[in-house]
Amino acid sequence: MRAYLPFSLTPLASLGAIGCLAQVNLERPDGTVWTEGGAADADGDGLNVDQEDALGTDPGNPDSDADGWTDGEEYTSATNALDDADHPYEGGWKIDACRNDIEPTGEAEGQVADNFELTDQFSETVRLHDFCDQVVYVIFAAFW
Repeated sequence: MRAYLPFSLTPLASLGAIGCLAQVNLERPDGTVWTEGGAADADGDGLNVDQEDALGTDPGNPDSDADGWTDGEEYTSATNALDDADHPYEGGWKIDACRNDIEPTGEAEGQVADNFELTDQFSETVRLHDFCDQVVYVIFAAFW
């Protein structure tokens, strides 16, 4: 006698899921994914229904703001999955969750600079405060 599972086991890492989910997802033949705790991830974006409800994202749409990044990718990147202008950087630069909590204090050594913007090598605008818990080197040159 053989027993068949009505689902396949899929490691979360392959789904780009976040650490607070279970270690294994159960995918049913209809495409519905269930986490170990029983919460469904119907759209396969790495967030279960409870997480989608808490964030206000659409549990039936993997990309609620239609910006090309899944809701799960945006959540793990500390960006807003409901704002198509706020998404992870194309270059893969890590955005820290503390970016919205920074208050500039001045321009002297040891102070927090204003949130200035520069263009990276991917022609994307990056903002200083997005890297709030990281060491940032700003290298510039001028031709006179």
